[in-house]
Amino acid sequence: MLLFVVNWFVRHDRPARPVAMALVLSFMGAGLALLTGWLGGELVDRLGVGVDDGHLNAPSSLSRRPIR
Repeated sequence: MLLFVVNWFVRHDRPARPVAMALVLSFMGAGLALLTGWLGGELVDRLGVGVDDGHLNAPSSLSRRPIR
């Protein structure tokens, strides 16, 4: 969220022609949002993490090992 706030301040004076730093901040913010969304999906869908206080013992999706 902080990246997007800083991006807004950088673009505030010239919204039609943003400087390179504003574009870099936009892409960094979008990439970070995609990464955290993917990690959250891993927790909920693949590992079944929810509100329940259970024990997690599952491999990472990057290891290609099956879930037991």
